[in-house]
Amino acid sequence: YPLFKDCLIRYRDEITIHKRSKDMENKLIKYLLKEPFVNLKLNMITSSIIAQYRDRALKYLQPSSVKRRLAIISHLFSIARKEWGFKIDNPVLDIRKPKLPEPRDRRFTDKELKLLIYGNKTSEKLRSIIKIALETGMRVGEILRIKKEHINGQTLHIPLTKTKPRTIPLSKRALEILNNTKMPFTMSAMAVSKQFNKLCKFYKIQDGRFHDLRRQALTNFMIEKKLSVAEVMLISGHTDPRTLLNIYNNTKINDLIKKL
Repeated sequence: YPLFKDCLIRYRDEITIHKRSKDMENKLIKYLLKEPFVNLKLNMITSSIIAQYRDRALKYLQPSSVKRRLAIISHLFSIARKEWGFKIDNPVLDIRKPKLPEPRDRRFTDKELKLLIYGNKTSEKLRSIIKIALETGMRVGEILRIKKEHINGQTLHIPLTKTKPRTIPLSKRALEILNNTKMPFTMSAMAVSKQFNKLCKFYKIQDGRFHDLRRQALTNFMIEKKLSVAEVMLISGHTDPRTLLNIYNNTKINDLIKKL
């Protein structure tokens, strides 16, 4: 059996390279390659070793970050067994996964949104990206790949998504923003995230992330536009209605608290 380290490098070069998330995954593999257990042979990696790594990593990483690293290890073992001809079990399947925190329900106030969009510190490009996120509920990667030819009448085709391609309806406001914006955007998702975080820090907006804009937009579709969960799923691309129901219920509870 080869060293786990060599298998990880092979996985990076043969599997990760074909993923849309390859940049992020390459970074995670780079971190994994620094771990002592990667110098063991593939068949010597047990569930006990993986559990020890999980517990050690949880001391300095968020549960979601550890879970992503474990997902890479798990997929590597699946590929090694199914495609590389190694008769081995997947040790990740026999351990407890890190418990993730409750889903975020951060909503920006009107005052915060006004600062983020119209503040002097916001670049014209980032201003357009924020507006599109709020009007469409699209993920940042989807927004950055928009091209003029994807617009057809009052719809927008999204060819590359987290799940499968979809076509979404556009509000008049969204269409106006897209028609008056130079696209595609020459920025990476990471650059958008960093710039957005800097804006939040500059304007003293606590605990704000770019992805919160997507959640806020989808909530607005349900609360303000009175769209059903099924209708919002067509726009958002979610495959599980429970995700949207959680967002909706959290918002409604806050509204009820105000009424009470």
